[in-house]
Amino acid sequence: LLAPVMARLEYRPDDPEYGRQWNLPMIGAPTGWRAGGGRGVVVAVLDTGVSPLPDLPADRILAGRSFVPGAATAADDHGHGTHVAGTIAQATHNGIGVAGVAPQAIILPMKVLGADGGGRTDWIAAAIDEAVDQGAKVINLSLGGGHSDVLVKAVEKARKAGVVVVAAAGNSGSEGLGSPADAPSAVAVTAVGPDGALAPYSTWGAGVRIAAPGGNKNIEGGGILQATIDGHGGQQFAEWQGTSMATPHVAGAAAVLWGAGAESADEVERALQRGAVGGGEALKFGAGRLDVAGSVQALMTARHGLLFVVGAGVTLALTMLAGIRGAGRALTVLAGGWTAGGLFLLPLLPLAPSGWTAMLARPLMRWPADLLGGWFMGFPLWQSALLPVLLCVLLGATRTLGPLAMAVAAGTGSWLLYGAASGSSGIWWMFGYEFPWLLANGGVCLAAALGVAGIQKLRRLGDAAENTGAGSAGGRAR
Repeated sequence: LLAPVMARLEYRPDDPEYGRQWNLPMIGAPTGWRAGGGRGVVVAVLDTGVSPLPDLPADRILAGRSFVPGAATAADDHGHGTHVAGTIAQATHNGIGVAGVAPQAIILPMKVLGADGGGRTDWIAAAIDEAVDQGAKVINLSLGGGHSDVLVKAVEKARKAGVVVVAAAGNSGSEGLGSPADAPSAVAVTAVGPDGALAPYSTWGAGVRIAAPGGNKNIEGGGILQATIDGHGGQQFAEWQGTSMATPHVAGAAAVLWGAGAESADEVERALQRGAVGGGEALKFGAGRLDVAGSVQALMTARHGLLFVVGAGVTLALTMLAGIRGAGRALTVLAGGWTAGGLFLLPLLPLAPSGWTAMLARPLMRWPADLLGGWFMGFPLWQSALLPVLLCVLLGATRTLGPLAMAVAAGTGSWLLYGAASGSSGIWWMFGYEFPWLLANGGVCLAAALGVAGIQKLRRLGDAAENTGAGSAGGRAR
């Protein structure tokens, strides 16, 4: 309920042509930017190749690979692939051109279509396998044709490997998805225009998962504006339309969700569908039209909302026991909730995107993984009582930092106990002893927090006694 309201108060980037990109405000793209913009998530674009541009810098594009005979590299010699990649990861708020859905994502180009836009199913299937091997978390397939068992098998294999595969429904204007969109695990995407109606060219039918802006050039300014090659070694901004243009909106949104903390392809797809708006005929719109704001809210609430409430609730009980009141109580409770669940609704507020916005939205317990790599979350000593207890010992008796140490211990304890109950900790080399490890360390954290609460209570009772004594002495002196 909150996301649609907040989406109306949007930050506007300084890209000079952003005003012509009706599609990005339609899907609530600024919320995705505040949620991290898909930072570090690899999105494979299987297309005509991708070439760097001033508005799609080379440092966001990996070397990739060509599967087209005679094409030595994954450079674009058509324009389609670069346009698609721009929708996913165009540089945003850089004072040049236009914006993208997930500007912090990394593009992995796989050239499977030649300069004429044509390719073979075996090239595409091989490229899907290669994209998985190279670590892609999302595969964008803005291409299609008649049914292909080879492509369906490749898509199913990629999904089993934990990759979100997004595919264009097709541009026949009639019912019946082509391949690879007809694969059971593919996120098949239909196209809408600026009026939100299904575009007249869009294929539709059984298997459609979601709709996204693909453009309708029957409406003035109704195409999808993005940067691409101009055929002379330069850059141009072109309005195109098609389910090829709709698909990268969803791929970009998937990258945002991976970057915001999703831990499986199923979780990404659930958030995409739960956040979708409108709906209508399922054969034409699937779950509805893509809404990044709603999807981020769905993901963050499901993944971090409960943890925030538990962490904040435990901390609130401890502040009441410790006698902490007023602003001090509010700050301490917020710190406990943030440690366990992050300020998970922060990306929904109409703020300018920044690295701090994305980081603060994440639980404090996930910061090392964000800064050092996902492997750190599996490090047992991080998911333990070691640091919280150390903070409580060093700072627990202090007037100002003691309550914060208590909050961190309470939030960490809530996180660890949740991990034990849900089996979602991801700790490695514990040989099946993750549950007792998390249970024991979570209990120690809460015990340490309780101990600090007791110390803080005694300190406040002592302060009250001193004040009472001073007041009595002052009365006798008078």
